[in-house]
Parts: sequence; structure tokens; C-alpha cells
Amino acid sequence: MIVLGLSGLPNSQRRLRETTPDIDPLDARITQGLDSAAAIIVDGELVAAASEERFDGDKGTGALPRQAIAWCLAEAGVGADDVDVVAHGFDYDRHRRAFVLARQYFDEVLSSQTVRDALTEAGWPQLAAKLTPVEHHRAHALSAVVPSGFDRGLAVVSDGMGEVDSLSIFRFVGTELEKLHTQPIASSLGILYSIGTRFLGFQFNNDEYKVMGLAPYGDPSRYREVFQKLTRFDHDKGSVVIDWPSGALSDAEHGYPQARALLEEQTFTPAVPDGSIQRDEADFAASMQECLTDLLVDLVGHWLERSGETNLALAGGTFLNCKSNQSIADLPGLQRLFVQPASGDDGTSLGAAYAVAEDLKPVATPFDPYLGARYSADDVRAVLEARPDLRWREVGMTDEYLDAAAEDIAADRIIAVFHGRMEFGPRALGNRSIVARPDGDRIKDRINSAVKFREAFRPFAPAVHVDDRDRLFVTRGFDPDHYMLCTAQVRPEAKAALSGIVHEDDSARIQTVTPALNATFAALLDKVRDRTGTGCVVNTSFNVKGQPLIMDPATAVDTFARIALDRLYIEGFVVEGTTS
Repeated sequence: MIVLGLSGLPNSQRRLRETTPDIDPLDARITQGLDSAAAIIVDGELVAAASEERFDGDKGTGALPRQAIAWCLAEAGVGADDVDVVAHGFDYDRHRRAFVLARQYFDEVLSSQTVRDALTEAGWPQLAAKLTPVEHHRAHALSAVVPSGFDRGLAVVSDGMGEVDSLSIFRFVGTELEKLHTQPIASSLGILYSIGTRFLGFQFNNDEYKVMGLAPYGDPSRYREVFQKLTRFDHDKGSVVIDWPSGALSDAEHGYPQARALLEEQTFTPAVPDGSIQRDEADFAASMQECLTDLLVDLVGHWLERSGETNLALAGGTFLNCKSNQSIADLPGLQRLFVQPASGDDGTSLGAAYAVAEDLKPVATPFDPYLGARYSADDVRAVLEARPDLRWREVGMTDEYLDAAAEDIAADRIIAVFHGRMEFGPRALGNRSIVARPDGDRIKDRINSAVKFREAFRPFAPAVHVDDRDRLFVTRGFDPDHYMLCTAQVRPEAKAALSGIVHEDDSARIQTVTPALNATFAALLDKVRDRTGTGCVVNTSFNVKGQPLIMDPATAVDTFARIALDRLYIEGFVVEGTTS
């Protein structure tokens, strides 16, 4: 059986632009169906998955994932006629009656027919005829449940909104889900955090990670009372309650102006972000982060105790918040934890496929997130030979090649590495990464100003060899550590050696690297340890501000030529720089 999974709503962004031509760029992602992706399962085995943004360069696009579909089919060695089912990670059709007053919007954006029409227009009528909608939160849940490898447990999904829910809790045995609890959109933790993000002058449904990075610089007590008045946890019902005043969540397309006005009335008037740390903004971010974390800990802890389960699988955009995940990981009684690396809506392409696939094969754990495109040495050579402006040499994927990369890192150079299959999800995990020495001279400033062109307050993450992790970090060692989805505290004696990745609160968003999961990256870290004494590097995504994670050699080489990297290590080739 061959199942193609899809995420996204093809007409959503186009309609928003057409109906709101003067929309503020900060509000341009206040719409359903972003982060479109495709995944393919063949005879119960996951073969490939990738987001459309990596192909078309439009970060976070919700357009029909045409190129991702074509690539998934090619990677699986099948044609459209061979696909048995096309699973889509939304099922608004069952809620058609709820849109009686917004029938045109339903027909143009939310209906499954819009996906069928888009597939037909793209030249795949045979795929359109096989479309099966899957409830959004069910797709999210299965995207975590199946790869977790857990035989049973609790699955929690939290995002901005699904069809009509913002949070769902399931008990699972195998792949069978029993829904225990849901919350309405009015009590959406995802929307609350995104409104706060927009209040601070960042883009809604895109820049929440910036707020998470700003929070450790602030004092959470400053605006704690504001969030305590707005939110509470109902212990009797096991539910988060957000007491927005009537009308506060109206006019979403203009960034929830009434909700933002309410926050301003109770706090301050935010300044336009300039990349610096402002006291009011940092304190607000700290208070909101504390609120989110406390509510999630109360919620998850309550349902773990109530269900008697000890294994936990998490998905939905809320769980890309690694600070909250750290506190969840510390819950007493929790034995195992898995967070889907593609916890945003891109991951529902995978979950939707899991929902309809038959005879799913057991997933090797930890889950392998390297599901995207790969390129040969010939592919890279062709790109480099077309660039006479660059100096490069071919070494091959040898010890000599990894030794050279390790020597550069030890010498405090900033390099990019491009190897193997692209990561699925938003985190760069060593195959499309910029890496550097974690105690390098002004390493954060150098990467931020000369390479990434981003805000100075944002932290960098460490990739650490599994053999070095426990002497450098305090962590329970759960699966999220493999995917930069959980922070860990830096041990006091390791701070000097890790000065470039220690955040203001002495935490770091770690990636534990194992030979089994990424042999090349683990071997590089081994060689870095031989030279520096620490098998750890700064690891940030190979892209620049506004650019999706790089997928292909041509984009990698072009980007390298435009920014201040010292060298690019790409599939056995060392790119030195320009000939001038």
C-alpha cells in the first residue's frame, strides 16, 4: 500500500492577500493551512518527507506542495497512478454546518474540494480522486505516536487551532487513539502566545521562537499578574481557561487589535523591535513564557496522573517551545517523552499518512528525521564547475575531509556542512548546518552579524556528542534532546568551554548526536573533541534571515558566496572562497 500525505490549504494565503491587500506583513501569516509538506509511506514504511518551502524558497508557504509531492514520488520510485490513498491533514468537511454564515470562505479555502481542485490543476487528477481528509489533531497526534515507538501512553496536541479545537488529549494503545479532552479555540495557548508575539512587534505565527529567546533576559514577575488574570487552569475539568473579554479575538486578519490593546492597557506601549534588548519587552516575554510553561505543566501533569500513563508524545506548534518542553520533561513519574521534530503543520502530512496506512512497520528509535533530499558528489561537482569565481577542492567523504573540518572548527573558523538527507522539520540537525567552536572569540556576535543577520539576543544551540552530553549538561536524556526540542541546563564547570551557547538563564537547546542517527556528524564531533577537548559545536541552520533551510547544492554554494563563512564542506568537497 502506498500512501501520500499532504499538509497545507492551497487557497488560504492567496485569499488573505486578495481580501486584505493592505495587510501588515506582521499579520500575513494569520491564516490556516501554512507550512505545506508531503510525505510518502510505502508498504508501511516511511520513505520520504519534505516541506514545500525548501523547493520554492517561500518560507512557511501553504501552497499545494507540488514540488514536494513530485520529489516524494520520485524518491519512492513510484508514479501518481501507484498511490493508493492521498491523506490530507485537515477535515473541515465534517464541520461544514458550522460555516453556514461563512459558506464562501469554507468553499474557497477550507473544503477538501479545494485540495482536489489544486491537485487536478497541477496535473494529478488521479491523486485528487484518492483524497481522504484526516482530522487535524488526529494527524498531529499520530505524527508523534507512531515515531515514538511507545506501545501506549498519552498524546497531547496543542497549536493555534485545528478545525474547531486548539488542544486535544488522547490516550493511545499502539496506533489506536481515544480522545480524552479537547479545548475550544477561545482557549488556544498557541493563539495567546502568538498574540503576545505580535504585541511585541514580531510576526504572528512565525516569530514566536524570538520571544522564547528574549524571555530569559526578562523578569517574569513584572507582568505575572496580567497573565494570571487572563489565564487559569481548571483542575476539576483538567482544562486551560483563557478569559479573553468579549470581542478580543475578533478581527484576526489585522492582528487581533482588541486583544493587543488590552495587553497594552495593562502593561506598556511596545517599541518597534530593533534587535536590541529592551527592558519592558524582555519582562513581558519572560512573563508570557512563564505563563505558557506553567499552564502546560499543569495540564500535562494533570492528564498523566488522571490517565495513569507514563509515556508522553507531543505534537503541534506549541511544542516547538523547548523551554516549556524542559519543564514537562521534569514532571515526576514521566518515564519516556517524544516530541515530533516537525511539530508544526508540516508534520501533519506525516501524521495524516500514518492515519490511513496499513501494516505500519515498527519504527526504529530514536526516530530518524533525515527524510529529505540528498545529492551525489556528481551533483555537487556540476554546481562547483559552473562557478569559476570560487576556489574548491575535492577530497571525498574521508577521514582527511572530516579532519580538515575539525581543524577549521578548532581554529575558530565558522563553516557550513552539507551532507546526506535534508532534515524534516524546522531544526538544522547537522546535515544542513553552520557550525563553529562553542567557545570561539565573540562567536555569537560574529555569526549573528556576519552570517545570519539576525537579532543579537537570540541564542545559538549546541550539537553535542552523546559521549560528552552528561558531563556538559543536566538532562534526563529523553528523545527531544536528539532534535533540539528541549533545553538543558549547562553544568557550571562547563560554562567556559560552552560560552557561545550558554543562554542568559544558563540553559541551552541541545542536540544530542549519536553515531546511529548521524554517523558523519558524530564522527566530526569526535574529531573536534580530539582537538579541543569537547565534542560539542555551535549548530545553527544553514540559511540567512528570511530564507528556508537550504536544500540543494546550488543554493548552498550561492549562499556561501554571499555571506561571511570561512569554508563550506559539502559532500566531500571543500569550498574555500572566491578567487578574487
